[in-house]
Amino acid sequence: MVAPKVESSLKKEAVSQSSKLKNICEDLNFEFNGRDCSISGTIYDEIHREKIVATIKSINGIRNVTDDLEVLQLALPELRIEKSGEPSNLIWKIEGIISDGPNAVNLQDVLAKTLSNNNQRSLSIELKKDSRTANTLPVEKINLLLSKTLEILPEVSAVEISENNFKLTAQTYSKERRDQVLEFARSHLGDTIDGIVDAIEILEPTDEPRLSITSENDDDLIVSGLLADASLKNRIVELIKQTNQELNLKDDIKVKDNVRSAGWGSSVVRIVPALIAEVNDLKLNVSSDAVEFSGTVLGDDKKDSIQTLAKQSFDGKEGSFKLINELVVFVPPQKANLTMSLDQNGDLKLSGLLPEKKLHDQFLEGGNLIGDDKKINENILVEDNVDEAPWVDGMSKLIKPFVTSVQWGALSIHGDEVALEAEVSDPESGDILQALVENTFPLNDFKRVIQITVAEPAGPTDEDIMALEEAVTDTVIYFLTESYSLGSKDKAKLDKLAELFLKVPGSSLALLGHTDPYGNADYNRKLSKKRCDSVKSYLVESGINSLLLEVVEKGETEKIVEGRTYESGRRVEFELR
Repeated sequence: MVAPKVESSLKKEAVSQSSKLKNICEDLNFEFNGRDCSISGTIYDEIHREKIVATIKSINGIRNVTDDLEVLQLALPELRIEKSGEPSNLIWKIEGIISDGPNAVNLQDVLAKTLSNNNQRSLSIELKKDSRTANTLPVEKINLLLSKTLEILPEVSAVEISENNFKLTAQTYSKERRDQVLEFARSHLGDTIDGIVDAIEILEPTDEPRLSITSENDDDLIVSGLLADASLKNRIVELIKQTNQELNLKDDIKVKDNVRSAGWGSSVVRIVPALIAEVNDLKLNVSSDAVEFSGTVLGDDKKDSIQTLAKQSFDGKEGSFKLINELVVFVPPQKANLTMSLDQNGDLKLSGLLPEKKLHDQFLEGGNLIGDDKKINENILVEDNVDEAPWVDGMSKLIKPFVTSVQWGALSIHGDEVALEAEVSDPESGDILQALVENTFPLNDFKRVIQITVAEPAGPTDEDIMALEEAVTDTVIYFLTESYSLGSKDKAKLDKLAELFLKVPGSSLALLGHTDPYGNADYNRKLSKKRCDSVKSYLVESGINSLLLEVVEKGETEKIVEGRTYESGRRVEFELR
């Protein structure tokens, strides 16, 4: 009778202790044979076996414990995060089976927060918690992996952990970003999982590349378009900045994965510097089948050189690929001018350049006031590309006073520069003429040079005039490349020219500056002016009044003059006016 009572008491105590073990073994069972106990049930870890056996052995009175506990293999966790819906109405769904350990709630909250930061519109969570499921990956690792995946590859539609593998599902145009996210997954997960499953589909690009460069004004430039290659975009933008650092550049080029590669990229890179440097009001449009550019350039040579460069750059892309050159040659307007001169025979010569026929007629009305004894030689040209001449009426009113006061001399206006050099018979006539010129051309609006002398017995001889005309024709000053310095031989030529010029009052000289065609048109134009200024300064030092010397910047525009071909374009030549 004693044995059954002892057995019942021990069993009762074992059942009482088993309540502490339910969290590690739900089906724990005891079989007693006197003081010996046999335990059975299902556990998921060997550590749990040791705890259960130790707990039963600790019961006072139990002699032996037989362990019949069975270790049950835990199922692997499964986690799937899937995206659906349109961009304006994204739906994220989290589903799977995870352990019901303390990390379960934390994992659910962290994933929900990460997806909400990714502009999700709706979130569905269907996670099942099962004690027979192994612990999930650490929450921090899963969260970082999801965040980085969405950052690198926003097109991802599903992230899945199943059978101890990590799987990514997406459709993307970028192989580079696909490789980047897979590499991150491999390095981040390390030995935690068995493998990476690549279910990312690389799509063929659909959109055609395009590029536009538009000059809004002299300082603003807009670059826009659609490209697949960020390095091409950066190269184009950098070339523009290097070519003209003063431009206010607005970069509106978009780089997208779904754009086809620009087969014309290297061709555009070749022509962009020339277009930026040489074309005003530039408009460039490049597409998959054509390149079109328009604007204004200084000279036919520039237009032809850009056309040649474009053909060479896009060589091999002809046929269906069109090259459309709509460049317009810009010719700077000439300054309007008029000159009235009276020779020693009393003959009046009227010459100049005006923009309109009505101004020509208006000026000649002054000739009606001249007596019949005066012979008039009129050579006033009317051309289209000439600046305005608001001073025509004032100049016309000076014809009669000029003719009646002057024995010989010249009154000329060129743009806003006025020059009067004359010989009069008496000081009073000179004072009256000077006052009329000064009132007609006030200093606020015009630059004036007035030289009036009282007549002396002798004037220039025919030989002096012929010698001057011959010297003007024959004197040419040549320069070295990019130079505007005068050598000793050049100064000797100018000394002779100045000596002959000073013997013929009433004359004026035009200094025509030229350059060779190499280099930027604006640079060449400025260089031709420097060459003229160098010659002009020396002639002024030789005694010629500066306002009787007119600087004409020809730049690279003329290679042949009066049928002669010069050995070099780098020259200054002269024209008697």
